[in-house]
Amino acid sequence: MKSIKCFAFCAIFLVSRTVVAEPDLSGIWMLSSFAKEGELVMTDKALALQADYDLLVDDPSLYCEPASIARVWANPNVRIAFDRADAELRISYEFYDLRRTVPLGDESVILDAPSTVNVDGTPFDKMGSSFGRFDGDRLIIETRNHAPGYIRTSRGIPQSVNTTSTEILWRQGDELRLQQTYFDETLFVKAFVVDYAFRRINETELPLYECTDADYDWFEKLNAPAVREER
Repeated sequence: MKSIKCFAFCAIFLVSRTVVAEPDLSGIWMLSSFAKEGELVMTDKALALQADYDLLVDDPSLYCEPASIARVWANPNVRIAFDRADAELRISYEFYDLRRTVPLGDESVILDAPSTVNVDGTPFDKMGSSFGRFDGDRLIIETRNHAPGYIRTSRGIPQSVNTTSTEILWRQGDELRLQQTYFDETLFVKAFVVDYAFRRINETELPLYECTDADYDWFEKLNAPAVREER
């Protein structure tokens, strides 16, 4: 009888001591499909900002600048890498050669300075200031202190200084999943959610993006009326 009780107790003890592993972020990742948006319900202020938005003038990409964290995650055909250190997580984006440093801990570790710079050290305040933590098999990143920018540059969905963001990353089979939620009562009637899926690719290095030609000449040419040769 004693051995049976010990077995039951030991089993409960071992289960209580089980630690769920952090998600495996090693390797190089790339967006595997288009980002999927949840329901978007914007306030009158956000709708006015969207109405005034001109893609060919106002998109920060024209100046090789990230418009928001969401814009960077959602860019196709560019590589992303993670580097885990004791007190921080570093995320390297091929897009615009961005390097994002996320200190690990509670909100006390967040910095006033932007968390993201490029390889030349130029900071980007539209990417905000982040801090993160691991919760079992989830990586949770919270971001504040955004400068005004655009969550979606194609449609002019804005962000403001009041915007906060939560990113939850986890492994699902061979994919890396990310759910990003934007909160801002001045812009959104309800939180705006974007889901992403990434695949690991067979590469070991992140090439330099070296953005130098950020304009929409291709867009204007594509939409210009065809010029017919006179006969």
